Amino acid sequence: MDSVGIANTFVAMTQAQTGQALQAEMMKMAAQRDANLVALLQQGAESLQAAAPPPGLGTQVDVSA
Repeated sequence: MDSVGIANTFVAMTQAQTGQALQAEMMKMAAQRDANLVALLQQGAESLQAAAPPPGLGTQVDVSA
């Protein structure tokens, strides 16, 4: 293998390593985004439970009028 072949192999390996590092970082970002979405949905569910009326209050509507 001549020096050009060695240099080409080195460049290809470096590009592959860079691509893998970028993919790993993108996966971490996607996981963090998903975790943030889950936390947001949990907060929304908790606030809906806190806003619900006490038992026996506001569950029936008188529409006879």
